[in-house]
Amino acid sequence: MKNMIPIQVKQRTLIKASNPPSSPPQATVSNLDLIFGHFQISLISIYPPSSSSFETIISTIKTNLPAFLNHFYPFSGRIRPDPVTNLPYLFCDNSGVEFVIAESEVPLCSIDFGDVDRSLHQIQIPFGLDLPLSLQLVRFACGGFSVSWSTSHLLLDGHGLITLPTAWSDFLRTGAFLESPSHERSIFVPRSPPQYKPSLKQEFTLYKPDALINVLGGASLLRKIYHVEAADVGRIRVRASGHVRATRLEAMSAYLWKLLATATGELDTTCRLAWLVDGRTRLGSKYNDAMRGYLGNVISYTWREERVDEIKKQSLAYGARLTKEAIEDVACEERFEQLVDWMEEHKAAGKWTETVGVGLGAPTIVISSMISFRVELDFGFGAPVMTLPWLRPSRLGSCSFTIVRNPKKDGSLFVSARLWPRLAEVIEQDAERVFRPVTAESLGFVPAPVSRL
Repeated sequence: MKNMIPIQVKQRTLIKASNPPSSPPQATVSNLDLIFGHFQISLISIYPPSSSSFETIISTIKTNLPAFLNHFYPFSGRIRPDPVTNLPYLFCDNSGVEFVIAESEVPLCSIDFGDVDRSLHQIQIPFGLDLPLSLQLVRFACGGFSVSWSTSHLLLDGHGLITLPTAWSDFLRTGAFLESPSHERSIFVPRSPPQYKPSLKQEFTLYKPDALINVLGGASLLRKIYHVEAADVGRIRVRASGHVRATRLEAMSAYLWKLLATATGELDTTCRLAWLVDGRTRLGSKYNDAMRGYLGNVISYTWREERVDEIKKQSLAYGARLTKEAIEDVACEERFEQLVDWMEEHKAAGKWTETVGVGLGAPTIVISSMISFRVELDFGFGAPVMTLPWLRPSRLGSCSFTIVRNPKKDGSLFVSARLWPRLAEVIEQDAERVFRPVTAESLGFVPAPVSRL
């Protein structure tokens, strides 16, 4: 791989909660957690040089993390397979969070941030599959640094992935949390007998080699990082709005749908968009209290398939309306309870994935939006210039786009995309230049001037 970022790990230590609450040593995960299952994810933030020393940053983390973990104690345990069912569970034994300190001789200005494989993929340091949390701090030659909150999708979804470091920042600034974290996964109990639509069976596919594209097919997809200016977000929202103003997700979805239709061209007659849907604000009143501060997975998904020529012909408001309708179809308590019931009867079969993401049938973009989540990542040393989730390449063949608000709070968005070269070409040749490849310079990292004698 070109443009390697040499990173040297200086220290790995385990930091335990100083006074964790008494709890059963074994904690089961919910059926909604098992839908995504146990695979590693990270939230990586890139920080400019701080006026404080690197040693001060290290000391701050080591000093404050034990008290923080008293409130997030499952992350100080271990993920283990159940000896009978082989399903993963949390062993809350306070074995400790892994804290990794590393350094790189490369300055941030020399990193190709537009290419995930040449940036975030190399900044994230591999960690053990049994670790619920590996907190990784990397210093670069320019004095800037990265912080990676590396964990498992088994423990949290996109909301939780943002909430964890945001709570850390709140804790260091104020000594408290805006919302107390909840780890009570027993709220999602399957009904007896289970009740779900038979069509759910077609919505999921076992994640096994003979049901997926081959490894080279998966590796052929590019991984890019784009930036969308606040002015472009606003402009697209205006064009995507009808009688009711389109949300940022609806507007960006409508725009991406047109780009996908252009890339598809005459190769197929239809194309699809799919969305991961956060259920926290969409469940019924009986879940209201339980959802406050809940970190576990509360995710469903939905999709719509439309004719390519129709998407090209219609306005952005048409695509935004389809997006809104699709999300509203699954934004209800009954949908999530059916998912809990379905997984209860199918979890013993192995790891599942959503069929629409496999890569068969019509060209598809799967959109995960974190736009609505509060992002506060200044833990005393300034705000990051970019924050994005990272996960290892998979054997899923559909495109995926993850949209996150800029931590600088300027109204712009960052987009991490896994996409076909043909779609990347359409996006980057788009006359409106809505999705602009991220560069070190666009993040504010420029080479130091060369002194002349």
